[in-house]
Amino acid sequence: FFLLSSFVLMSALTSPSFKRLVQSLKTSKKTVSVVEQCCGGTINASIMAQPGTSSVYYGGSVVYNTKKGKALLLNSSDLHKSLTIPQINKDSKEDYIKSKLDWTAKTSVAFCEALGTDYAIAEGGAAGPTFGPKDMNAGFAVLTVAGKDGADGGVKVLKQKVLHSDSNDREKNMRMFADASAELLTELLNGESNGEKVPVADTSNPTREKHHIVLDRATNLRNNPEKLAALEPTAKYVLAKKNEMLFRSPTELALLSNDEVSHFKNNANKMTFLGRLSDEQMTPIFGIDIRADESDTTDVSIEGYSFADTRTSAPLLPLLENELALHMMAYANWQRRSCHCTSCGAPLELIHAGTAQKCTSCNAMSWPRQDPSMIASITSRCGERILLARSKRHPPKMHTVLAGFVEAGETFEAAVGRETWEETGIRIDEGSVKYIGSQPWPFPQSCMIAFSATADDSQPLNIDENELVDAMWFDKKDVLAATKIEGPVMQHDVAKAALEADPSLPLLIPPKKVIARTLIDTWLSKH
Repeated sequence: FFLLSSFVLMSALTSPSFKRLVQSLKTSKKTVSVVEQCCGGTINASIMAQPGTSSVYYGGSVVYNTKKGKALLLNSSDLHKSLTIPQINKDSKEDYIKSKLDWTAKTSVAFCEALGTDYAIAEGGAAGPTFGPKDMNAGFAVLTVAGKDGADGGVKVLKQKVLHSDSNDREKNMRMFADASAELLTELLNGESNGEKVPVADTSNPTREKHHIVLDRATNLRNNPEKLAALEPTAKYVLAKKNEMLFRSPTELALLSNDEVSHFKNNANKMTFLGRLSDEQMTPIFGIDIRADESDTTDVSIEGYSFADTRTSAPLLPLLENELALHMMAYANWQRRSCHCTSCGAPLELIHAGTAQKCTSCNAMSWPRQDPSMIASITSRCGERILLARSKRHPPKMHTVLAGFVEAGETFEAAVGRETWEETGIRIDEGSVKYIGSQPWPFPQSCMIAFSATADDSQPLNIDENELVDAMWFDKKDVLAATKIEGPVMQHDVAKAALEADPSLPLLIPPKKVIARTLIDTWLSKH
């Protein structure tokens, strides 16, 4: 699944989120109807594509041409007017979002009542690439679930969510918004509100989203096993296996409940406390490293989820989930590789919730380390060209910036110059090295320190064939063309599909959210 092209991923009729939704509907013997606006039928199609949905899905409506959509809204003048003539400032993003909150609330209730279903999903928003409000440049969707109130049998709004994208890519946003709608109803069906009434979204702050939540590593709790044990029942868990993490979808990390991981809590697997989220519940986060080897017949699969290569798939995650994946992978790789004391050779034991180790003989302590590596964009003095290279492990036409380890006693600036010379035969300009940023890269234990530098692009290239397949200077227009390709393009099958779709592409470049792409995008934005 993760080795499909980004186009295939985004165009899929259904997803694991809808598989879980349909299973939950069948288990609870509940029914649903759907009305969509900017998702264009993706929600309805994703439900219908699951086997045996006729017993739980009554159908729905897609209101795309809003001016002529009255018949698609139960012929209701009120619903149609609420959609097409909202009393708002049309140039205000906040007013526009509030109008969708109002419309989806009314529409979900009306469809639930008219079709007699237990639940109704209503979606409204803007997927892109263009938007009404002048200050809006990325997609959003309001997702609302209405249902029968157990007290009096009446229908009311049960849950509402505003979802913001960081993109104006219509196809990508339609898939993301559809999956989120499935997850919203699944949460209700599975009682993830702990039996309490789920509050409707606060319309005074429609931009409040989970991407504002950060990870507190809570180092003060690491040596308190009693407190950590008490946190486990309400915690969320991420799973690692070799160099893979468990994903819920191509762009979503799996965050499992304590019940879902109970059979993975054993002496063979290693659990690490990663911290607490800054949400209202201060949700604890633990990671479990599944140590099953090839001879182990233990089933490590979880229905509806898939393991995927962290190196190529983590960049597609939101920032918080990307941090969790790399945080867990760093600990897992360190724990696997560091089993004996470097002073006396005796076995080590994990302490402090998996974040430190202690020698069983001499009591020496050890902690995870990161090896510093430089990564640099080398650009021409005029700023119009960039030096990119392809290594043996990269897919065809995949080019990226230069990188290498910093040697003992070497400055980062010197490492940039040395690696560029050794790999390409290019001498960088003295004093041109500038710091850009950094990124953990636990494969197995690096931290990438990013720089930019300039060089005379008329110098002859002399490629180290032991390190690189090729290297060349690329013009801005060629690199800009490569930025249009999205998805996990570091994976060979995805890269192959992208090149088959557009054979004229001069090159491929790394995906967004990796430091190599940040360097390339920084250069493009300045020139």
